[in-house]
Amino acid sequence: MLSPMAPYSLERLVKITVAIQVITLVVCYVCWVLDGCDPFIPFISDTDTNPASSWAFTLGFTLTGALMMPLSLQFYIARRKWGERNKGSGIETMNLLATISAAASGISIIWISYTPWHEQMELHMIQARVIFGGLMIWALLSTAISFRMLEIDSRFSSLFQARRGWTVFSLICLLGLAISVYSYAGVSLSIPEGHMGTVLECSDLGHPSLSVAAFFEWMMVIGLAGVSYTGAQEARLIDQ
Repeated sequence: MLSPMAPYSLERLVKITVAIQVITLVVCYVCWVLDGCDPFIPFISDTDTNPASSWAFTLGFTLTGALMMPLSLQFYIARRKWGERNKGSGIETMNLLATISAAASGISIIWISYTPWHEQMELHMIQARVIFGGLMIWALLSTAISFRMLEIDSRFSSLFQARRGWTVFSLICLLGLAISVYSYAGVSLSIPEGHMGTVLECSDLGHPSLSVAAFFEWMMVIGLAGVSYTGAQEARLIDQ
């Protein structure tokens, strides 16, 4: 049985995990640009195709995914204990589903960091769907859980508001990503095989819709990182 972490330790683990994720994105992009690649918003996975930035992609997202697993389990334990103290909150099922979604995303993040999409496109796209779909489900459920907490304890008001804002932002970005890819690829909502011919070391997105899609992808990941960061506040409140 996994031992529960102290609130301070859980809060610190949240901040470390989010920091590694954000630093990974920044380092990947900086290495990409410094190597002479197109600076105008590549897809995040494009940076894994260039040796200059792929090391940061692999290392950073391996660490991110590895930390997400214990983090998701620790929040499951903390929320379950809170639910036991606050009977009738109705968060039990949501807590379990949120944990499963986050853990599945963490495993896929590790896996995708070793699956460059110019080498294994179909597998990479499946992994990406698990990551984004799982994290979006986790964000929605975590927001719903914080609303249930707010109904019982008004101290959770700022947590719910911040989490709701980041979740809505992420959903808007996901919609923008889907619309942009649809305008290029049609109903498949996936990057066509033809694009892979341009993803060698430095991709050239070429089509404006792909550049817009890449922009929304980055924004969505930042939004989900924002949702993750609200866990630091939840860690402080949930044990009180």
